Amino acid sequence: MGKLEGRVAIVTGASSGVGRGVAKVLAENGARVCACARRLEKLEELQAEVAAFGGEVLPVACDVTDVEQIRNVVARCAEHFGGIDILVNCAQGAMQYREINDIDEAYALEAFESGALASLMFMKECFPYLRDSGHGRIINTASAAGYDGNAGFGAYGMAKEAIRAITRTAASEWGRYGITANVFLPIIATDFFRETQPEALKSLEAKTPLGRIGTTEEDCAPLIVFLASDDGSYFTGQSYMVDGGIHKHS
Repeated sequence: MGKLEGRVAIVTGASSGVGRGVAKVLAENGARVCACARRLEKLEELQAEVAAFGGEVLPVACDVTDVEQIRNVVARCAEHFGGIDILVNCAQGAMQYREINDIDEAYALEAFESGALASLMFMKECFPYLRDSGHGRIINTASAAGYDGNAGFGAYGMAKEAIRAITRTAASEWGRYGITANVFLPIIATDFFRETQPEALKSLEAKTPLGRIGTTEEDCAPLIVFLASDDGSYFTGQSYMVDGGIHKHS
């Protein structure tokens, strides 16, 4: 029996990267997962991968900037699985390097709508199910790029810091229903990043006291499962750095 046996989770941005890793981790620990992203074929690949170890994924295509598509994901998940216990928001667009003077309105809105606004709308649509669950869990994804104010990532960082703000507010407003709301800020490397950006990987490793950059499946997994489970019922409104100690002095 996994720690999340019998629980139902929605994971956004689940076609690749952190979202895909989180979906697998939740399924490995017994949760039934509704995985959503724009690329249905990638979600179906995830479905097959999870089915191979006995897990269950419901793939649903979704552009998270479209509220009607968000509502469709939540409705299909609740209908298929009978409820929703866990929401993990990983979707985020506008991740290119673009300095403030090069950010136009369209790009800023893309960052905000795909990240902060999408997270908020998913939280709002999932709220009745999380409330009725009795142990509702919201885990949102922020970034050290916003926390540190990294040059070139103003729009992205703006959206990520807004996600931290709305998470804290949800923790304040929804705690009385037993819903917890937290944020994790992962500094991890996907297989794609390791293959395509070896110099950037070396630079990150040099900053890390542990001398390595982790993965979602191995290094984010313990925190995600803890926060999503009954063990995390007293932890809410917090931001957790998963960074190998890079921010030890912050």
